[in-house]
Amino acid sequence: MPEVRVRFAPSPTGFLHIGSARTALFNWLFARHESGKFFLRIEDTDKERSKKEFLDEILSSLKWLGLDWDGELVFQSERNDYYRQMADRLIKEDKAYYDENAILFRVPKTEKIVVEDFLHGNIEFDPAATSLHEDLVIFKSDGSPTYNFAVVCDDAEMQITHVIRGDDHISNTPKQLPLYEALGFKKPIFCHIPLILGEDRSRMSKRHGATSIREYREVGYLPETLVNYLALLGWSPGNNQEVMGRQVLVQKFDLKRVLKTGAVFNHEKLEWMNKQYLKTMPIPALTERLIPYLTAKGYARICENRVWLEKVVKIYKDRIGTLAQLGTLGSFFFEEDIEYPAEVVGELHKDIRLKKVFEKYADLLQNLEPFESKIIEEVSIKLMKETGLTAKEFIHPCRAALTGKMVSPGFYDTVALLGKEKAVKRLRYAVGHLMTPQDPSQ
Repeated sequence: MPEVRVRFAPSPTGFLHIGSARTALFNWLFARHESGKFFLRIEDTDKERSKKEFLDEILSSLKWLGLDWDGELVFQSERNDYYRQMADRLIKEDKAYYDENAILFRVPKTEKIVVEDFLHGNIEFDPAATSLHEDLVIFKSDGSPTYNFAVVCDDAEMQITHVIRGDDHISNTPKQLPLYEALGFKKPIFCHIPLILGEDRSRMSKRHGATSIREYREVGYLPETLVNYLALLGWSPGNNQEVMGRQVLVQKFDLKRVLKTGAVFNHEKLEWMNKQYLKTMPIPALTERLIPYLTAKGYARICENRVWLEKVVKIYKDRIGTLAQLGTLGSFFFEEDIEYPAEVVGELHKDIRLKKVFEKYADLLQNLEPFESKIIEEVSIKLMKETGLTAKEFIHPCRAALTGKMVSPGFYDTVALLGKEKAVKRLRYAVGHLMTPQDPSQ
């Protein structure tokens, strides 16, 4: 069996779309499963829309996903002489001709064109009904090759054995097949994979939320998660297994198990899967991944205390769905001064006894050594008994005062990690600025 050779061919006219990334992934998985080659070709013949910033982002996103390619990058913009040679060959053989400055390919007259597709079987096209009988422009008047011509020339010279691409390209295939025949090129095996759909089952677009790999990276999804999730969008391993690492995916990937119908992108399922990866990641490794996101929020200095930071990460590990969420959910750990929403202030007004209790609690914490969760718990329980407050009546308003939030990880761990200075300062701020004045009769 000849060596499998596939390619991913993005145009640098925008950021790497989630659908394009899935196409790249399927090509990469197939190549690695078959011990073949995965090439990257940049289709940059559109000089006006092609931008270096988009190219850089595409390459960065592919590297971030771990989709390494073989050989050097191929740029269509550097191959115009080759395309011209192929066009001249067709002209010499009277298979193409000039129309002013453009070059047109003489499309052979036939009753039908049959596309043999690995996934969909034979797909028939009626040339007369689809304008496929008309001669095809292969070189535009500005001297640049058309998409369909350049793709055929490139795939042939690169000896691509399998063209795995979105099924929105099915309509291009009957235009390309006559060019393979005319140029004497061996046709690759075509496999058109289903598009990714939004939850309303229409083609995924910006109205369905984030669409580029860059956006998912910025909000803190792991590359492992995206590779895993995208692999399952339109492909099945043959069982109910959902969480699979890269090597398992390579071992299991089979083009025969690619689905024919569009796959729905579910953001909730993606976050669920990201949580599974976050939960199983060792604390030091997870902390390393989190630091860039915390730094971006302005928390670089406090993150220098690595021992403390890993303790914060530990209590949030099972609570965050993305890397960016720690800086939001746990902002009270990193901020010196915090905001108190109306709901939180309302919690401090529920019991008139709380002001006096908070004053006492602040004094107890001020004098507490060592400032550890177990000792904080003992002191807190003793204070609850002395004041007659239940755990709920005591902990809920204390949490509100210390964190500015209604929900947090374990209360005593939270107090300990806040540290004595912040804890005492916030309790006293609540007493002096937020709480209902104490009834003189109390």
